Amino acid sequence: MRPHHSLCIQFFEGKGYSEEFVRAMADVIRHLEEHDPLVTLTANGDVICRACPHYHEGICKMHDKVSAIDQRCLERYALSFGSTLRWSTLKGLAFQTVIAQHQLAGVCRSCKWHTICLNRERKSPVP
Repeated sequence: MRPHHSLCIQFFEGKGYSEEFVRAMADVIRHLEEHDPLVTLTANGDVICRACPHYHEGICKMHDKVSAIDQRCLERYALSFGSTLRWSTLKGLAFQTVIAQHQLAGVCRSCKWHTICLNRERKSPVP
């Protein structure tokens, strides 16, 4: 899983690039929540990327932008690419170190969807 997807998943509300992307994202979220699998953090495309129109033949057209967001996530989570942990643990780290600390504006500033997340972050409990 790309590190930034640990944030995207928590703010997903059925909007996305296409109906296919929205369906795929909902399926991934359902699987994560029902099975709490081990996830390995990657700098490359993951199962969510496969349905993204910016991802083609294993290459992300937005690589520099999403890589910067991934790096900011890793710094806050104190993890690195290749780290493997349960989804629930990663989700908790994302919440505790970014969402509850109201850090989305800094972490996700270059994401086209970040205004949706910022509106929802403001409703999150203050630590």
